[in-house]
Amino acid sequence: MWGIQALNPKSKSFLSEEIVVSLAGLYDCDIEDLKHELYQARKVVQRRAGCGNELSSILGFTTFLEPYKEVFHQLFHLCRIALALPVSSATCERSFSVLKLRKNHLRTTMTDERLSNIGVLSIERKRAISLSLDDFVTRFATRHRNRRIYVF
Repeated sequence: MWGIQALNPKSKSFLSEEIVVSLAGLYDCDIEDLKHELYQARKVVQRRAGCGNELSSILGFTTFLEPYKEVFHQLFHLCRIALALPVSSATCERSFSVLKLRKNHLRTTMTDERLSNIGVLSIERKRAISLSLDDFVTRFATRHRNRRIYVF
């Protein structure tokens, strides 16, 4: 977490070599190149701040580095990793909570595959509600003529 914090321009440890290098060690980065990139990135960010253009987030810093991604290859790679890492485990906790609600004594005869599918539908309910079930029934009925589903 400290390594990600060191990529945030609002942090006191922004681009701290020691902290960023420890993060880079986890993701198989070239440490020597990264040290040179950090030195140059600090200078570029200072010049930018001197012009009144301050960076405010990791996303802003990554967007700033994107035109120079060939020059700051290792640093840009770490910023993209930091943006992709989940911030919390809320999704995992939510899925276990939903599973507990769905798996009660009435559903013990259900197969694991069906239980998993119902859990996914429940977790992603906003997306599931937006789907049209009539379209699915129509598509299924037209593809499987031997089924006893009639489209009216």
